[in-house]
Amino acid sequence: MAEKNPIREGMFSKGPNGTVMIANRCKSCGHVFFPKVESCLTCFGETLEELPLSQKGKLFAYTVVQMPASHFDPPYAVGYVDLPEGIRIFTPLTILEDKPFQVGMPMELIVDTLWYENDKAIFGYKFSPI
Repeated sequence: MAEKNPIREGMFSKGPNGTVMIANRCKSCGHVFFPKVESCLTCFGETLEELPLSQKGKLFAYTVVQMPASHFDPPYAVGYVDLPEGIRIFTPLTILEDKPFQVGMPMELIVDTLWYENDKAIFGYKFSPI
């Protein structure tokens, strides 16, 4: 079995309803950042609090890519998902034959292996149609 490594440390946390992505919010201006930042990129405030993100959102935009990438074989999909916390996430998308993508459709978080490097499984986030 391959060793599992997150795509980035500190990006996920176990919650009562499963794994969630962790963002942070500036206590001065309220801006939300994902992935987390060290200081606010909006007001330069240095006091940020961790914020677990919702596991569900709405598809804002997407594309299905037909050219290979270093870790993804075509066809694969990427897009933006709007979350209730007021943040838009760029994310890989799960292609489901019975649920074609439509802007505004509900999406849910999946934390899973994205690719393998040597003997390591690299896991991260993606969203799938509900």
